[in-house]
Amino acid sequence: MKNMFKIIFNIVFISIAFSQVPCILGDVYVSEGANHGDPEDYIEVYNGGGEECTLAGFQLDDTELLEDFTFGNIILDPGAYWLGYEDAEDSFTSGLGGDGDIIVFADPQGNTLTVILEEALETADEIELSQSFTADGIGCYTMPTPGEANVDCFVFAYGCTDPEAINYDPDANLDNGSCQYSTVSCVLGDVYVSEAANQGDPDDYIEVVNGGTQECTLAGFQLDDSEELEDFTFGNIILNPGDYWLGYENAENSFNSGLSAEGDLVVFADSDGNMLILTLDVSMATDDGVELSQSFDIDGFGCYTMPTPGESNADCFESCILGDLNSDGGWNVLDIVTLANCVLAGNCAELDFGCAGDLNGDGGYNVLDIVTLSNCILAGNCGR
Repeated sequence: MKNMFKIIFNIVFISIAFSQVPCILGDVYVSEGANHGDPEDYIEVYNGGGEECTLAGFQLDDTELLEDFTFGNIILDPGAYWLGYEDAEDSFTSGLGGDGDIIVFADPQGNTLTVILEEALETADEIELSQSFTADGIGCYTMPTPGEANVDCFVFAYGCTDPEAINYDPDANLDNGSCQYSTVSCVLGDVYVSEAANQGDPDDYIEVVNGGTQECTLAGFQLDDSEELEDFTFGNIILNPGDYWLGYENAENSFNSGLSAEGDLVVFADSDGNMLILTLDVSMATDDGVELSQSFDIDGFGCYTMPTPGESNADCFESCILGDLNSDGGWNVLDIVTLANCVLAGNCAELDFGCAGDLNGDGGYNVLDIVTLSNCILAGNCGR
């Protein structure tokens, strides 16, 4: 009885309040819908009849309960469209499910036309498709044309749409999950840690380079700052020859264990557990305050460099930290021995860090420098 009163009220409301010809369900119908949410879901209603009419009392919902939206006195000329976006003013509010949904369109008498929305799809170019319908409710995917004439049904060409895949199909416009990637595992030694930063500003990073001659995957490789290898395991990261993987501490799909500024290890292992272990010396900065990274060659030999994350390593940074003749970041008996030997041999200036031996700044290398270095090591005040 309640529904009967509702129907009678709608009919009286239309005929008395508006005095327009009510639209006829079937002449007006849902002609397009979008359920991808970007932009907001929308529904398009089209007047395919031959005369102007009002949608007053018509209803829209995504269930047969018809509790969502009731049209006011919306006048549609022949060939005109009504377009409603979800949650917009004077529009529907029930979102359309991206996995598929229905649109129920009803006239004031309770007669309904229901169209079925399939799951939301996008093209290989990431264009979200809409779904267009005939007056009979027959639908297909189309390029979106909200508020305008529908275009032809979208012709799907299924295949692999990822250009990085080995079976990429440039003619495919919809990915069917068939993409295949290189299954050749990288060889430890061909891929290696080529640079790392342990200064923490910016965040610690580790760089891996493919120094080999073929594309390969890092799947199953591991990174840690200990031989326990509990920190980070690579997924299907494909590296072309000469390409880099760059990971920052705590970034998505990267390592989490910070690299100590006092010195640390970088352990790089393949899926069989074979390891390459690099030693990071203490973090250092230039006189201008530039934090240096440490770069490594394929044999694991490293040196301080200007940071070049994700790019070719720079030349070794030639620094002279007075007294640190072996550039290990500290001052100890090894530095005294190195200085004494080069003073006796007369070749201090030829050493990589020989300039660190002129502790008294007189432009030469002699016993006075050895004494100065010995005293500061004993006093623990070298570099101050």
